[in-house]
Parts: sequence; C-alpha cells; structure tokens
Amino acid sequence: MATGEFQVMKVPADQLAGVLHGQVVDPGSQPTTVVHQSEGWTVDVSWQVTGELVDWLAGRWQLEIIADRLGGGETRHPSPPVEMRFTPGSGRYTASIPMRGQLIPGIYDLVVHLSTTTAAGTAGALGGFVVISRIVVKD
Repeated sequence: MATGEFQVMKVPADQLAGVLHGQVVDPGSQPTTVVHQSEGWTVDVSWQVTGELVDWLAGRWQLEIIADRLGGGETRHPSPPVEMRFTPGSGRYTASIPMRGQLIPGIYDLVVHLSTTTAAGTAGALGGFVVISRIVVKD
C-alpha cells in the first residue's frame, strides 16, 4: 500500500496531522499492478487525521483518482469526486473507488487526490495525495 503526503492548516502536528494510503485491488481483493478493463477492480483508500482539532473539523472530504496515461491523456474518476462528511471524534476514513471500464487499455500512473470543502462550501485547507505504483490496464 502506498503512503502519501497530507497537507494540513498551519498548526502544530499535535493539534492536527494526517496520513493517507492507497492501493489498486483486483476483484479477489488482492493488491495488484495489472488489471483487466472489464473486471471489477478498485482503488482502495484510507486516511486518518489526528490531533486536538479533529473534533472541530466541519465540511466534506472530496476524493478522486487521477489517471495519467503514458503517451498522453489525464482523466479523473469518479466525476464528480466522491464526497464524505467529516466524522467528529473519529478521524478515520475509508473509501473504495470502482474502476471497472473507466480506463482504456494502456499504462497509467495513478494518483489518489484528497481535498476538502468547508461547511460554507468553499475550498478547505486539508488534503493530500498518494502516488500509486504504475499500473497496466489490459483488454
């Protein structure tokens, strides 16, 4: 499982910090780097925020997968991004993004992109990304 960067507001780490993980999973729930376009593969993502400010967070997470095809062409999945409400007191989140039929055959670099919106609907100051290993999508 790849681990990525997590950006938070400019506060000390004991008040707010986070970690983000992502991996490509085949239909048998095994990590993989080779998938078939028509099979039910997913990108599984987990993240956690910790610190004294977790209970004060309000708004929504926005999660998407950026697929950069070697030879050109970047796409984002799903569209619009998956939205999840902040969960006060927990700080732990998971999501599984279905990718069946989303990418044409080829070689891709995948990036998990996590961002936030505030309770007022404006862009938030939390987020991060995970660069997942290069994958091959077959017919």
